[in-house]
Amino acid sequence: MIALLLALLVQQVDADAAPKMAPSGDPMARYLADLEKAGVLGADKQPATLDHLRTELAAAEDDLVTGNAEIASVRLYRIVESSRYAQFEYAPDYATAELTLARALIRAGGTKSAERYLLRVLGRGTKSPLFAPAYRAMVDVALETKEEAEILSVLDHYDAKREDALPHDSAAEHAYLAGKVAYAAGDGARAESLFSSVDRQSRFYAAALYFRGLIHARKGHFAAARHAMCEIVEQVDQDRFTFFIDGRYFAVKDLAYLALGQIAHEQGKYDDAYYFYFRVPEDSDRLPDALFEASWSMFQKGEFEAASAFLEEFDRTFPKSPLAPDVMLLHAMIDLKSCRFDQVRATLDTFVKTYAPIEAQVATLLKDPAKRGALYRRLLSKASIATPHDPIAELLKVDPRFYKFTGDIRALDRETGMIPNEVAVWDELTAHQKGATDNTEATEAVRLVQDIEGLRPLAAGDPEMEERVGQLADEAHRAARLRNVAQGPFAKEAETTLALGVEARKLRANLVAATGVIATAALADLDKRLRELLREARLTHIDAVIGKKKKLEIEIENLREGRYPAEMFATLQLEGLMGDDEEYWPFEGEYWSDEYENFK
Repeated sequence: MIALLLALLVQQVDADAAPKMAPSGDPMARYLADLEKAGVLGADKQPATLDHLRTELAAAEDDLVTGNAEIASVRLYRIVESSRYAQFEYAPDYATAELTLARALIRAGGTKSAERYLLRVLGRGTKSPLFAPAYRAMVDVALETKEEAEILSVLDHYDAKREDALPHDSAAEHAYLAGKVAYAAGDGARAESLFSSVDRQSRFYAAALYFRGLIHARKGHFAAARHAMCEIVEQVDQDRFTFFIDGRYFAVKDLAYLALGQIAHEQGKYDDAYYFYFRVPEDSDRLPDALFEASWSMFQKGEFEAASAFLEEFDRTFPKSPLAPDVMLLHAMIDLKSCRFDQVRATLDTFVKTYAPIEAQVATLLKDPAKRGALYRRLLSKASIATPHDPIAELLKVDPRFYKFTGDIRALDRETGMIPNEVAVWDELTAHQKGATDNTEATEAVRLVQDIEGLRPLAAGDPEMEERVGQLADEAHRAARLRNVAQGPFAKEAETTLALGVEARKLRANLVAATGVIATAALADLDKRLRELLREARLTHIDAVIGKKKKLEIEIENLREGRYPAEMFATLQLEGLMGDDEEYWPFEGEYWSDEYENFK
């Protein structure tokens, strides 16, 4: 809301004539009324008509398309929260403005505010042409914010009050959302029943099929699981309708190929597994997993050259993948099966030198909260978890919620950074009303504010220091406010804005704590993975030593019996044919013109 108010003041968009104070007490409606009463926004001389509403709606849609979500939100706020336009609540264009405002707020990151307007659209009833798009938008918000259970309960609450049934499309949306909630809760039977009710005309049909396949696979029903996954990736009759898809389909399709490969692998059908892994496209985010699992399938089958080819492609394309230690260990296991024992020992020595220190660091981090906090600060200060020159961060497999929370933290920091400007706007409005112009008393306090604001870049990445600097900044901002605006028509708004900064810091602290919990779980998982891989590396090293010993014993026994190994036979044969004054020059891959007699 702070960002929206700033955009409202900066852009100076056309204003409606001063509306009456909203009886509902809506904050945005009250702010708009106060701003117009203060004379900050120019009055719109055009009457509030449907044509003018449509003009503003079209302008807002243009802003939304061009990426100006905040400006679009401002325009639409001034329609749906203005009492002048309340007379048109019956009109489809007014409902369209509410839905478009919700979409603009979602684009700007204000999902909670968007829910309010989506529910207003849903409150118009199932007969409204915008009911289904609004219901879809609510489900999208639930999936994007990972708040499936919370939003499902809200939808259920409103659906229980509704006398008529949900439209067909909305019922499928509800079934998919409820199925995801049941699946997350471990209720596989209910989840399968709900996913089965999502029909082919729903955009979630492919995703529902995928979850149904997972449920069957976990029960050991591989034939049913394979049938569900194959229906996602294959269209038997190209001339007939199969099911609707949207942008989610291609990611689901890649997951289905991986699942089919894993099912085939579990059944020992390694050629089938290879086929399905090979179908994952090169631009897919799942390609690293497909290459590694394809290599593992070929290793299980005994096709060591094919397995090595997949790993070499992995090494070239994804050197910083979290699967890197698994790939190196598989390299050693392939060399072991190929009797390249010296290469096995060299690879495992590199493996231990690389990952044993990392495992020790991870174990130390898990025992030392202070050092663990330093790692979290590094992670929070970066846009991506996989940062260069940080081997622990590269190996972490972090829950997607970590990225969501870090994104929320960055958005919160961006919005709270605008609070000083917002407070200055309210104070300026008060000064304008009271005719105040003298601000000499605040000079020293303003300098103090500037000095404290200069500390923010130095504290970036350290949540504790950021909190302390934020508290100092709040105190300095309060001291810097003019005496003649401390009590005025907009003093309450300024104090409310400052209070929002305090609440934002508390929320930020909670988000930092939540990311810490997620990162701790990822560290524990990494520690377990590395310990198991190092244990497997030691066992493989022992197998390589035993294999080398056995190979030497066989060679010695063969020499005793007069049997020479293949690599020695050709050399001994040549040495037996050469005289004492002759020297053998082996072929090095290229003939020169003076080295063979048929050159012309």
